[in-house]
Amino acid sequence: MASPYVLLICAIAACLGTIYALRGGWTSPLKTTIIGLDPQGLGISAIAVIAAVVLFGPVFGLSIILIVVIHEFGHVAAFRVAGHHDASFRLVPLLGGYAISNRPVDTQEESVFITLMGPAICLAPMLLAYALVPFAASVYPAAIGPLYTFAGICGALNFFNLLPIWPLDGGRLTASITSVFHERAPFYIFATSAAVIGLFAVLSQRIILVFIVVMTVQHLIETGGSDGRAPYRRMSKKRAWLCLGAWLFTAAALFMGGFNTILRFI
Repeated sequence: MASPYVLLICAIAACLGTIYALRGGWTSPLKTTIIGLDPQGLGISAIAVIAAVVLFGPVFGLSIILIVVIHEFGHVAAFRVAGHHDASFRLVPLLGGYAISNRPVDTQEESVFITLMGPAICLAPMLLAYALVPFAASVYPAAIGPLYTFAGICGALNFFNLLPIWPLDGGRLTASITSVFHERAPFYIFATSAAVIGLFAVLSQRIILVFIVVMTVQHLIETGGSDGRAPYRRMSKKRAWLCLGAWLFTAAALFMGGFNTILRFI
């Protein structure tokens, strides 16, 4: 087992790496807010918080909300790095959140960066929460449970978000990256994932999975599997391999961090 200090150093390194990767995106000259301060935005956000707390309990529910806020801010900050200073996001009760910009992306690399930074920004707080557990044991033991809960949910939710399923971030990455290697690759991948999810929905009798299948099939019919952000400049295969590596590394790290939570829900 790694020394607590080694894990803490890794967590600090992840935090510094995230700060560097999103340099120029932490603030905006337009003073874009993370969550809309208008009555509608505050109302939606309040409903999201209340729903999460009622359904999952205070620690679990508030952890989900905090993770969603961090995740969506990752998208917003990445938008800003790419020059989209109008970017913002809102919480959606029971569904998470969404980040938006009024200007379309210019390149495929830009699309991948914006999409991947939502889950990727969560690596640092996940590692930091795990790293603080040994220190909390001697200073404030009551924090151990919330730290483990937050870190586990952080890894599990963001790993799931990176699966090649539309309209998750993993689905958008699938459409952007795999199309570089073969134009029809996203279609085949989404069709396969829809079939697998559909089979699992029937066997487990989980209705919510049916909605994912319906959205995926609708997306295939309407776009043929594209990410919906075209037209933009396509990247080279060399850069596509680098993007694929970043995607897989992020997914693997989140899977390891959220492994126990994933097993709990499976």
